[in-house]
Amino acid sequence: MLKKKIRVLFTIFLLMILAVGCGSNNTAQKSASNASKSPGSSGGLPSQMTWSVYDVGSGGYAEMSAIANVLTENNGSQIRMLPSASGVGRMLPLKNQQASVGKLGDEIQFSFEGIKEFTDQDWGPQDVRAYWAPISQFGFAVREDSDIKSIADLKGKKIPMITGNASVNIKNEAILAFAGLSLDDVEIVNLTSYAGQGDALIQGQIDVAGINPTASSMFEADSMGGIRWLEMDPDDSEGWKRVEETASWLIPYTTDGGAGMDGDTNVMGHGYLIGGYANQDPNYIYELLKSMDENFDQYKDALPNLALYSKDEVLTEPRGIPFHEGTIKFLEEKGLWDDEKQAKNDALIERFGKLQEAWDQTVKEAKKEGISEDDFQEFWLEKKTELVK
Repeated sequence: MLKKKIRVLFTIFLLMILAVGCGSNNTAQKSASNASKSPGSSGGLPSQMTWSVYDVGSGGYAEMSAIANVLTENNGSQIRMLPSASGVGRMLPLKNQQASVGKLGDEIQFSFEGIKEFTDQDWGPQDVRAYWAPISQFGFAVREDSDIKSIADLKGKKIPMITGNASVNIKNEAILAFAGLSLDDVEIVNLTSYAGQGDALIQGQIDVAGINPTASSMFEADSMGGIRWLEMDPDDSEGWKRVEETASWLIPYTTDGGAGMDGDTNVMGHGYLIGGYANQDPNYIYELLKSMDENFDQYKDALPNLALYSKDEVLTEPRGIPFHEGTIKFLEEKGLWDDEKQAKNDALIERFGKLQEAWDQTVKEAKKEGISEDDFQEFWLEKKTELVK
């Protein structure tokens, strides 16, 4: 009888040990799962990240790939890239929380305002933020032998619009606005290829190319016949006011590295943003930027434009959309943030609140009035102008 009791007690003791062991194992597995699902929660980069980027072969894809390779090598983070050739295609994984970070063009600006491709009722104004803002450049180039000397001389001239590329087209419109011109003052030439502008310019199909001065097609155009850039005086306050009324995120920018440039040339700049949604964990964004900064020397020379990802070169003034809370924490630590920038950021966040209220009201009125999906875009844009000042 005594031996039987001892065996029973020993069996219970073994079961208790197994139960504790299983519980510890389950806790460990749960903790690992939570760490990968909650980026930055443990004070570093998550083990896995998904980034929404430009299509394979683009500069944006190459730049983010170079950064991802270094972060993987030094931090052990596995980064999956989701490429897309369209702005909506890059925004959708962020909206659906399939990706946490996006390398984005002006589509993130459009989504914040609920314009262009984002007037559909499935979209509307999006609560997005800039995480990092390397500056890209843009300008108007003409042939070297052209009689066009200034942007004002473009009245009645052939101006390109790129099919399906609202990001480029709004910049062309903004440069015209700088000189007090509109699309009604010029002859629109529709092109299907952004990169094809260099050849179209040399062949005389267009009188000006609206493009990044460092685009390879412009260096080729310069070698074929010579090009020059129509400058935008950074001190022309009225001109830049008109630019900002067209696209508030565009800024004066001086460069000497573009095709056909002999020295400093005044063109236009904008944030070529790394961004996403406001609800991303601030610590995750902070840790991402911290890691990008600490490892900068290892990827800065991989591609020419990566030098512009330095904290000393990026745009730190909020333009068009607010900066993320995690970004602000990083910039504050580096002495790159101040009260004036915070006030501008707060104003943009307040603007989004007004946009969201206007959108909600518009959707309700559209339903009440029986506005069709085809007519909703125009209805929203009219209401937006009326309700959001």
